[in-house]
Parts: sequence; structure tokens; C-alpha cells
Amino acid sequence: MSDRAVAAVLAALAIVARLPFATHTLWAWDSVLYARALEQGFHVGGDLADQRPHPPGYLFYVGAAAALRLFTGDSNAALVLISALASGLTAAAVYLLCRRYADRALALVIALGVATAPLAWTYGEVAMPYALLGLLSIVLAVLLRDARTRPWPGALVASAGLGIAAGFRQDVLLLLGPLWIWMLASRPWRERALCVTAVGIAALAWFLPSASLSGGLTAYLASLGGQASRVSELSPAAGTDALLRNTLLTVYAAFWGLLGFALLFVVAAVPRLRELRRPTENAIFFALWLAPAALVYVTIHIGDPGYLMSVLPGLYVAIAALLAPVASKAPRAVVAFAALLVALNIGVFIATDTPLSAAAIARHDRSLQERVRLVRDRAPVGSSVVIAQAEYLTARYYLPEYRVLFFGDRPEVLSQSERKIDVASPTTVVIFMLTPVGVELAKTLDLPDDGTPVRIGQLATGDTLVAYDLEPR
Repeated sequence: MSDRAVAAVLAALAIVARLPFATHTLWAWDSVLYARALEQGFHVGGDLADQRPHPPGYLFYVGAAAALRLFTGDSNAALVLISALASGLTAAAVYLLCRRYADRALALVIALGVATAPLAWTYGEVAMPYALLGLLSIVLAVLLRDARTRPWPGALVASAGLGIAAGFRQDVLLLLGPLWIWMLASRPWRERALCVTAVGIAALAWFLPSASLSGGLTAYLASLGGQASRVSELSPAAGTDALLRNTLLTVYAAFWGLLGFALLFVVAAVPRLRELRRPTENAIFFALWLAPAALVYVTIHIGDPGYLMSVLPGLYVAIAALLAPVASKAPRAVVAFAALLVALNIGVFIATDTPLSAAAIARHDRSLQERVRLVRDRAPVGSSVVIAQAEYLTARYYLPEYRVLFFGDRPEVLSQSERKIDVASPTTVVIFMLTPVGVELAKTLDLPDDGTPVRIGQLATGDTLVAYDLEPR
């Protein structure tokens, strides 16, 4: 069997393995924004009410999901299908790239490792674009690596590919930019100029339509500036504890992405540290592929563990490259140990109740579906207000007939046009939040402690509750 056939089988296995665990409800805040874009039309705005989805928009990602939605008939299913397909193709790409450094057995077990990692498996099951980010990362890394040494016009094609890929995830320009510059360093000045032009022209394929669909160039640029400002408020530059928070979240994501393979990485990498004095071409390639993302996530922003999907394929390929010399001396022992780590990945995802597992995915669906049902069963539509925080958009999406308000501090971070609402009695208040309810709120609403996942209370005569409409019209 050829390596391409093995890669195709790997992709198929990974995709099929996603089917039993795929989410049936939208996973997170941003998932709702993508669903809005599919159902109401693409539009990027500075305020939450105009975000379908949030800036910068990911036009090609939304377009691909829209095409799949023609077959699935459901926004969540279309978005999840992209994640499943991307995660399967990522496993195939990891295998093919590993084959450049290692024999078939080691490449196969490493590819199975990335396919079964709890981080990768979870984000291959949900309506978020991070599995796609992983696929873009490895495909672009290979294109740029090959274009560095291959004849012209390989560099031009790779540059155009980078510009096009940014239409799916604009952050690839930042994360893969250093690798692109490294590729350019080996080219004559004329070719460099043509490559820069190719990136710019290719990027116009998504930039101009995004601006046109979002109220024009000025409005689109303003929304990009607003998003950048919000991100900067969450970065270490704002003088908060963001550096520690970003570092901890990055380490947390790396843990769930590697599990036991982290041990293999350390054991294989330590003996090679002395080579850093005179780094090889391969060492530079991996450093420029992996280090920029880690630097961005720690020093600027990492809003979700899924961001680490941008480097996870590269980490697994690096493990294969580092292990190859050891595996050549003791192939059965190395492959057997790596296979045990694959089994560990599978066991953790399927048989444990960890934050990134099949149980967590199923619990998310059950919880959301049950809470939606309880609200409709117990709260009259006309005289009820649903309050939520992190699940504000989810509540609005699944309970469109109810008035849903944001309850919490600093709503202006989410919406500059937010409107303060004084909810007065007599009103039924539904708490659509998984976080614990504060003592003051529980007292104000005289909440029953009945253990149900939805808390419903009544405002006493004369009391008011301050909440916010984040999308006033």
C-alpha cells in the first residue's frame, strides 16, 4: 500500500471516529455567531448586533459551511462536519510529513497520536474553526518548506496559498508569517517582490468581499480596529494578569494536546539541544513553525484552548523527526511505546470525564437541551426574562421567543451600544447560567434551591434587577 493510500485510510478512520461523538448543539459563543452568518447572511460589525460573525469574519470558512449546510440542512451540523473533515485530513497530512523523517510504522503511530489527542478529537466534534486551523497550519508549513528549495514558481504558489488560507483564518498570516519570510530569504529580490504581490492579491479575494458585505471598506476597517482594541485590553500590555493567564491556558492546551507524547518530545529533544549552536535546516523549520504561535498566545492573546491546534500537528511531526534516529536502533520498542500513548489518548477521551472528552461533549449537549426544555416548560413567554452571561448568545439562539438579557459586569466590552435595563416586578426571571448564583441575586429573586439546572425566581414587589440588552435595535 502506498503512503497516499495509508494517509487516505487514516483520514477516513479519523472522520468516522468523530461521528458517534459529534455535538448536536452549538458549542460556544462564537459558534452562535457562525450560525448567524449562515442563517442571516455574512456581515462583520463592530458591535455584537452586527456580528455575523465577529471580526475579521473568516469569509471562506463561513462560505464552506454554507455549502455544506445545503446538504445537512442545519448550521451546527455543517460547522461540525467541517471540523471532522479537517481533523481527518490533518491526521493524513501529519502522516505524510512524518514519512519524510521516519519509517512507516513510526509515522503511522504519530499520526494516530494527533488524531486521538483529546484536544484534537474534541475540536473535531464541535462547531468551531480550530480543527481547520490545524489543517491550514500543516498544509501551509509544507508548502513554504518545499518552496524554499524548489524551483520557481513554487514560492509564488506558496505565497498565494498563504493569502487564500487567510480567508479561512486570518491569524495564519501572523502565525505562519515568519516561515513565509524564511522561505523568501532564499529567493532573489525580484521573486520576493512577486511573492509579496501574490500574498496581497490573493488576500483581496476575501478582503474585498468581506468589506463589501460588511457595510463598506471604512466600516469593515473600523470593526477590525475595534476587535484589535478589545484583544489588546485582554493582553499583558493592558497591565492585567493576562501574561500568567495566557501562559497557563497555553500549557493547559498543550497538556491535552500531547498527554504522554509530551514525554516522548522531551526525551527525544533533550539530547539534541547541543545542536542548537549550529541549527540545521530542519531545526529552523520547526522553530519558525512552532515558536511564533507560542509567543503570540503567551504575550498577546489565547482565548480558547483550541488555538493550540495551530501548532499541534507540528509538535507531533517534530516528535517523529526527533525520534527517528532512536527508532532506527530500537524500532519495535519505540513504536510499541508510542502505540501505548495512542491507547492512552483514546482511553482518556472515551472512558474518562475530563474537560476535553466524549463525556464532556455529551454533557454539554444534554445540559443545553435540558435547560432549554425546562425554560419552555416552566417560564411563561410574555412575562419572563432570561438572564445569562457566557451563554447569552446561546440562550438567544435557542430561546428566540424569550427576552434574553446579559447579566454581569463590563458589558461594554462586548457591545458599545449596550442598553441598561432595569427589570422591575412582577417578572419571572430565568437564570440560564452554569456558574453559581450569587447570594444577593438568590435573595432578590427568592430562588428555590431545588437542584434543577435552570433556576427560576420572582422579583419581589419594589425590587429591580439590572441587566443589559447587548443588541438593542
